[in-house]
Amino acid sequence: MRNPLSTLRGESTDARIDRLEAEVAELQDSVEENRRLNERLSDVLDVVTELLVPAADRDDARVREALETLQAGRWKAT
Repeated sequence: MRNPLSTLRGESTDARIDRLEAEVAELQDSVEENRRLNERLSDVLDVVTELLVPAADRDDARVREALETLQAGRWKAT
């Protein structure tokens, strides 16, 4: 990302504010996308953890539920 202070000279105050507001909006969008990706990763990790439980301790209903949760999360993330 470019340094916003490096281009401030020669800009009017209104132009500077408009540009900075656009950059803030872009950053907010990036943060929201990052949150969605982190939530999706968390869902995937939950399922992987469920699947890696030793077979003797595994509860197939829990595995099915975890996979259904992951599948439901796929639609939210896209």
